[in-house]
Amino acid sequence: MKFKINYSFVYLLYIVFPLVLISSCKDDAVDEEKVIVIKNSSTAADEAQMAFIEVEEGYTIQFEGGTYDFTNTLSMDGKTNIVIKGAGREVTYLDFSGQTAGGEGVLVTNSSNIRFENLSIIDATGDALKARDCDRISFVGVGTIWSGTPDAGNGAYGLYPVLCTEVYIDNCYAYGASDAGIYVGQSDKVIVKNSLAEGNVAGIEIENTTNADVFDNEATDNTGGILVFDLPGLTQYGSHVRVFNNNVYDNNRANFAPSGNIVGNVPAGTGCMILSTNTVEIFNNSLSENDFAGILVASYLIINDTPNDPNFQPLPYSIFIHDNSHTMTGTISAANQPSLVADIINLLVSNNLDQPNILLDGLILLPTAVCVQEDAGTSFVNMNALNDMSFQSIITDISVHDCTQTPLSAVEFDPF
Repeated sequence: MKFKINYSFVYLLYIVFPLVLISSCKDDAVDEEKVIVIKNSSTAADEAQMAFIEVEEGYTIQFEGGTYDFTNTLSMDGKTNIVIKGAGREVTYLDFSGQTAGGEGVLVTNSSNIRFENLSIIDATGDALKARDCDRISFVGVGTIWSGTPDAGNGAYGLYPVLCTEVYIDNCYAYGASDAGIYVGQSDKVIVKNSLAEGNVAGIEIENTTNADVFDNEATDNTGGILVFDLPGLTQYGSHVRVFNNNVYDNNRANFAPSGNIVGNVPAGTGCMILSTNTVEIFNNSLSENDFAGILVASYLIINDTPNDPNFQPLPYSIFIHDNSHTMTGTISAANQPSLVADIINLLVSNNLDQPNILLDGLILLPTAVCVQEDAGTSFVNMNALNDMSFQSIITDISVHDCTQTPLSAVEFDPF
């Protein structure tokens, strides 16, 4: 059988196909060119801010290694599909120690598909890296640091996504925040993992947030290691938070929050603290040498009995604590503690009780609001404040909390 050659088709192969290849290569080259490089120079701050303003969808803003000095907030608004990256968390530093204007170090607002990676933000006047009203935002290999010994003059928050969805925090570092090193507020669908928070008032804080997983983190040398809070008067209330497989230890730093901050009430020596929220599961964590309490469950009413929010539920419920390991060998002083905390410490001492692995303030409606399944010998104190605000009827019987709750499902989404 003979085949007839279609020379027109061959011609097309020779002419058109190479053009397709050229076009394809050209498109790839364009993609590779979608990088704005910020070199470490005297004009870097201005160039970076211009890039944040003018960057187009799909671009990467790349900071080279070195320390970049900023005197104003570096801000971005209304952007989509942008990566901001450095050469490494300990290689690229955005330094705001000379900041004279702006409330944050870096601020991104009203944006979607944003990723920060491999850089550190140091000595911001206010919050280090704030994201507000963003959808699908990621922080990977990002550091937020205040130099020297942590004090009340430092910025409030390190990583600070608020009013966001699909927040992904991985392999980050936070040191020295006068409120929370890693904070997620009023957001939905959150993953915080593989990160280290040390030297903050609150190491990691999840506040008024729904559907959050906090796992495989390390929290140490904070006032409180990991906090899950619900507060009144905000845009939403929180629920469905899992805190698991974390190493929470030696969180005994004196509270240095500025006067009036809610975290100023966190007792030094707190491993995990749950405040006025619901549907929280705390499990498989290592809680060691947090000298006030390994896990503290409390109500906002113990701090403020008039929350002025008719829809706010101040009594925690659906709290499931199980399969954690506890070690407490140290002691803690009532000195330099909030007055209420000092009273509790002194009361326990007067009753010949050590600080417990698990401490409840007792402001719950039913014992089954807090279910505990821990190893035998886990120490427990219920201050019984619902029935006795003078704390004179302390309960040490953990058996009334011998119940279980349905384990919460994992938080799943594809991070940017």
